Amino acid sequence: MARVRDRRCPFRRLSWLLAIIVILVVSAYALYPYLYTVFSGQQYINPRVSLKAHESYELEFWVRLPSIANTRPFQEALEQCIADFTTGRSNIKVNITYLPPAQAGQRLQQALATGTPPDVLFHADSSQAFYGELQVPLSLYLNQQDRTAWPEAVWQQALVNNRVYALPVALFPRVMMVNSSLWQPTNLSLEQVLTSGWNWDQFLAAIAEAKQAQVYGFVPTSIGDALFAAMTTVWGQPAAFDPDGAPLWTEAFLENIAAGWKKLQQSPGVPTPANTMDENCLVLFLQQRAASIGPLNHNLTPWLWQEALKAGIQPAIWPLPNETGHSDFRSVYLAVFRQAEYQGHRHTKAAAEFALWLAPHLAEYMGRFASAIPAQTSLLTSLELPYDPASRQTYTAIDKALSRPYSYGPEPGLAEEHWQHTIAPAWSAYVTGQYTKEQFVQAVLSGLARATMTGP
Repeated sequence: MARVRDRRCPFRRLSWLLAIIVILVVSAYALYPYLYTVFSGQQYINPRVSLKAHESYELEFWVRLPSIANTRPFQEALEQCIADFTTGRSNIKVNITYLPPAQAGQRLQQALATGTPPDVLFHADSSQAFYGELQVPLSLYLNQQDRTAWPEAVWQQALVNNRVYALPVALFPRVMMVNSSLWQPTNLSLEQVLTSGWNWDQFLAAIAEAKQAQVYGFVPTSIGDALFAAMTTVWGQPAAFDPDGAPLWTEAFLENIAAGWKKLQQSPGVPTPANTMDENCLVLFLQQRAASIGPLNHNLTPWLWQEALKAGIQPAIWPLPNETGHSDFRSVYLAVFRQAEYQGHRHTKAAAEFALWLAPHLAEYMGRFASAIPAQTSLLTSLELPYDPASRQTYTAIDKALSRPYSYGPEPGLAEEHWQHTIAPAWSAYVTGQYTKEQFVQAVLSGLARATMTGP
């Protein structure tokens, strides 16, 4: 019997040892997010807590109003949505603050600096997705099934350091419109472009082919920084900085954009001289003296479509050319913040739950009132758009969105001012002939270097 007991003893020890190892591994796995967060100096957020019925949660919700003529219908729909959310949630109160476009960036910048940002922010005209360490990564609150509501390309566009810090709500398409009777490139069809995309050289060939004695092949709606912003997407890098503030635009990248502009300027398909290229662009298109026009934003596209029909034009929407085969969709986001004086896991959970509830409703309102495209696939079927099927497919092809953020950051407010005071003037000086290509490139690179040192 002693020998039998001796044989069992090592097996018991081994079993206990294996059990201890399993417990340690499971515990380490469970504690890893907490330990990693603490040792990296960040505030740990527990997304698995439950709200307490006896606790009250008061949330501050800031809305930077969209650029539409009448914002009151948008506000009324949003306020009804908040009322629906708080019905049955008597312990949650939502205070809403509307911010005019001119004040939004500065107000948020000041709030972040003092550690008192809003709990939830919707910046209806900004693609900025990361605002710093006080921002809550909302992907913590989403399971895998929740995540699949967004196409992979849209989800990737929202990633910052492998985390989604803000929920993509809607996308603003930048497109071009063509007069179908004047725009008939022989070597390219819309079906081919939708399938495979097209590049800048193919675009230049098409507008040259469309040129006639009294008809331009293409008129730009802007030769200013709106065109420059579109061209940064054409060459696949709309973000000037990464989330840590390091510049992403290189000398080669800027030279490609400068060369692209020079080819457009020298094309026989566009008006001359260059500094008047965008004058009377809408009139020229509606009078059928231009075969195509762009870039068009989400506000201008539906208006021009209706005006074109009134003018006897059969319009069609084409995507802007892109060297990487993507379409130009700039996402707007819903962000959640914690305060510098942390208010607890349940308060943050209340803010996250409100944001998750709000995202699809905001997408609907942005589609209804601002002609934006909902970022979630399931919401595309209920859109009221005036376009023909092929143009509608172009306008809503969110699976072709560029999987990179459209941010000029990392700090909002200051970054927007830097764009206005440095990047936009450098581009303007180049397209109007005041700067050479080399001067333009160096002005932008020097501006990015200054921004890296001083803030933004």
